Amino acid sequence: MMIELAETPADAVPPVQADGAVLEAPAAAPAQQLSAGETQWWFDARKMTGKAILANVEDSNCTHIVLEHGQHRAFRTAKRKVVFVDSPAQLKDLEADAWVITRDEAIRRKAAALGHKCGLFIEVTDLEAEFPYCIAVCERGDDFAVIDIEHATYIPYELLLAKTDGKPMMIFRSVPIKGLDGVVDDVNQSLNAFATMEHGIGVLMRTEQPEVIASLTRGLSRRQDSRLPLVKARVEEVQHTGLGHRVCVDTTSMMTAGEGMIVGSTGWGGLFVCSETHYLPHMNLREFRVNAGGVHSYIWGPGDNVMYLSEMEGGSEVLCVDLHGNCRVITVGRAKIERRPLLKIRCSVALEDVSPELREAVLRASALVSEVTPAHESAPLEDPNRIYINTFLQNDWHVRLMGGDGKIRHATLVQPGDTLLAHVALPGRHTGIRVEEHIIEK
Repeated sequence: MMIELAETPADAVPPVQADGAVLEAPAAAPAQQLSAGETQWWFDARKMTGKAILANVEDSNCTHIVLEHGQHRAFRTAKRKVVFVDSPAQLKDLEADAWVITRDEAIRRKAAALGHKCGLFIEVTDLEAEFPYCIAVCERGDDFAVIDIEHATYIPYELLLAKTDGKPMMIFRSVPIKGLDGVVDDVNQSLNAFATMEHGIGVLMRTEQPEVIASLTRGLSRRQDSRLPLVKARVEEVQHTGLGHRVCVDTTSMMTAGEGMIVGSTGWGGLFVCSETHYLPHMNLREFRVNAGGVHSYIWGPGDNVMYLSEMEGGSEVLCVDLHGNCRVITVGRAKIERRPLLKIRCSVALEDVSPELREAVLRASALVSEVTPAHESAPLEDPNRIYINTFLQNDWHVRLMGGDGKIRHATLVQPGDTLLAHVALPGRHTGIRVEEHIIEK
C-alpha cells in the first residue's frame, strides 16, 4: 500500500552540485504513519496440513509466522515467530525473541512484563456490544492486535486506525474474511485491507494455495514505496512534428503540483511530465491527469516495468513520481487518445550523473565503435559521454515538464540549453519487462 506524499513546496529544488549536475536526492522524510501494519502480512501456520506451502511462505514477503505453542521450538524459519498462547504456563517455555498472541488479557499483560512483544486476538461476534472494547485496546496502543469483524465493511477498522494515531500499534485482520470467503478472492481481500484509510491494516493469511502466496507477494510489492533516480537532462533539440495521437492518462488518484509521470520514446529513459495541477487560464484543473504524450511512448510503471501509452486502459497501474524520485502506484481510470499537434524534445544526460551500471553499458558500446574507426576519421557518434533520450508531447502551453531546478516548464517554451528532470535506464524490454539484449533505438 502506498502512502500519498504531502504536496511539495513550490520552491523545492533537487540538490545540485557545483558543476550544475543534479545529485540523487535523499528520500523525503516519510509522513507520520498511523499503523506499522500497512505493509505487513503474517502467515497462520497453526495446524497446517500441507507442509509444502511453508517453503512458498519462506520465500515470500511475509514478515511473521503464527504458530501453536507446541510447534514453535521445532519450527525452522527466518521469519519472526508469533506464538499463540492459551495458558500462563506456556509463557515459561517460549523462545526469548518470540512474540505472543493470545485471547486472554491477563496473559498479554504477563507476556509484556516478561519482555515479549504481544497482542490480543479478538474475534468480534457482536459488533455493537464488543466494539467499545476494540476501541479501548487500540487507544492504549498495544504492540499489535488481530481484530476479526465478520462484516465486510472497513468503517470499523477506519475508526480503530484513528485511535492508533501517533502509536506504533499494528492492527490486523484474518483472511479469508468471514462473509467474503468464496465471494472475493483471498488476494483482493488482503489488498483491500492494506488500502484501508491509505495507511492500511495488516493481514493474517491462512491458505494452502501457493499461487495465493505468490500473488499476494507481488501485489504487496507493487504497492510499497519505491524510488526512481532523477537527473538533470540538457535540452538538445526541439522539433515541431505535426499531428499525431497523444494520450492523456486519467487516474483514480489526485496528484500534487510536485508530481507527475516518466514518459519517453526510448528505453533509455524519459522526462518528468507534470500532472495537470498548474494554472490553466481557460479551464478547470485536472489534478488526476497527466497529458503524457505520443501513443508510441513508454510510461514507467511498478516493478521496473514500462508500458506503451497506447496500452493504457482503465485498471492499468502507473508510477506517480515526485521531485525527489519517490514513487507511488496509482490506477488508470481511462486513457484519452486524441489527435493533436506534437512536439519532440530531445535531451542528453552526462554519464557522470548516471549509475555505474548504465555508464559502463554506454562506454562499452562507444568503445566498440572507436575500436573499428580509423584514426583519421570521426566516429559516427554524438558525444560518447552523454546518453540521449527524447519525448513527444502535445504541442501546447498547458503541458508542463519539470525543470532541473524544480520549477515547471511549459512545453511550448522549452529551448535548447534548458535543463529538465529525467530518469535514465538501461534499454532492452520485452512486453515492458527488462531483458538483457542488444538494442538500438533512434
